[in-house]
Amino acid sequence: MNYVLLYVSNINIMGVLELRSKLIEQFNLFIQDDSKLVALDGVFDAMNAVESSSSVSEKHYKIVEERRRKYHVGETDGSTWDEVKQELKEKYGF
Repeated sequence: MNYVLLYVSNINIMGVLELRSKLIEQFNLFIQDDSKLVALDGVFDAMNAVESSSSVSEKHYKIVEERRRKYHVGETDGSTWDEVKQELKEKYGF
């Protein structure tokens, strides 16, 4: 079993090394064209940008955090997936 994992890891490492070499070659060609260099800079800016807006409000995060805390200390019970499906079926006809 360990041999299989080692083999898969070696394949992944080789794939990463090959990809890295390919990208370095492409970047070397790419950055010789100023217009492409500006576009590449924009791509890197977008990749490094921190997502600042969330569709979930801080209030809802706090509600979930509190419910999770209560569940972990045993103050509330959870439901099984079958129970949740049954409740949804009864309530919404799913």
